[in-house]
Amino acid sequence: MITIDGSFGEGGGQILRTSLSLAAVTGKPVQLENIRANREKPGLMRQHLACAKSVAEICRGELEGAELNSRALTLKPGRIHGGDYRFVIGSAGNTLLLAQAVLPVLLFADRPSRVVLEGGTYTTQAPVFDFFERVYLPCLRKMGLEVEATMERAGFYPAGGGRVILSVKPARAWRQLSLVERGELQEARVTALGSGLDQSILTDELKIFQAGLADAFPWQALARNVESDGSGNVLFAELAYKNLTELFSVCGRYGLSRKSVAKSAISYVKQYIGRGWVVGQFLADQLMLPLALGAGGNYLTGHPTPHAETNRQVIRRFLDVKVDFRNLTGHLCEMEVQK
Repeated sequence: MITIDGSFGEGGGQILRTSLSLAAVTGKPVQLENIRANREKPGLMRQHLACAKSVAEICRGELEGAELNSRALTLKPGRIHGGDYRFVIGSAGNTLLLAQAVLPVLLFADRPSRVVLEGGTYTTQAPVFDFFERVYLPCLRKMGLEVEATMERAGFYPAGGGRVILSVKPARAWRQLSLVERGELQEARVTALGSGLDQSILTDELKIFQAGLADAFPWQALARNVESDGSGNVLFAELAYKNLTELFSVCGRYGLSRKSVAKSAISYVKQYIGRGWVVGQFLADQLMLPLALGAGGNYLTGHPTPHAETNRQVIRRFLDVKVDFRNLTGHLCEMEVQK
């Protein structure tokens, strides 16, 4: 049994998700201790509990300690089964983080799978649906994987109620992924999305964003209203290059002005453009696991975040792969996974 200390590195939920996915794929039992020890509310929250129960159901595993606020958890995995699943977080917990926990496991299933995920689709400190659909999944398809996602209903914090459908076919032939050049910029888009809000909030966010990046390149701007169980707002900017798309999002919340939302999005875009990254730091962190499970690869990104370094350490506990960060310049690093 592999024992993982949930307090090391960034000490958050990613340690749990990566460990559960790898335990199921490799068939190695895992015991997690000090779960989310570095967080204000340590232990298993609803979204983390949903990850554990979902992975266990897919691999017909045995769980111990799967309770709210538990700081220790054990998974003894069985055989991975594809098919139809429905996983409900029961709060505004992020459905895309749950998707990133179950997706690697379903790639090794005995048949295709259709998964219904219910919870949040636009929450802070987590991928938004549009990032998952238009940035993360296209990278997986470059690796030879057949994965699709659709959002049937948006879910904002704190009401949740979002619904995402994930379709996954078992991996047949993995390809290496190499992202060392962005390629020509094909489109720049900025979207202000909201539910139950005054339309002026969305239009103001777009105006402030466009004014702040007017010298960079022209932006296509869209204000879009969606149906949801509760009110909410997110502003996201997409840069569609020949070789990949990157997306930077900021979720609005009570007490955060529309100007602050737009300014934060501007800051993310300027950092990405100015530092010459090909893969942004959020995507860099999330690609590490599929590269390690597949045929490996490399990409240019920023210096590893605590999340990325922690993820690397967890991966190396389960898989015999080489995951290296090589410094190139003051702001640029090459991440490489060698099988």
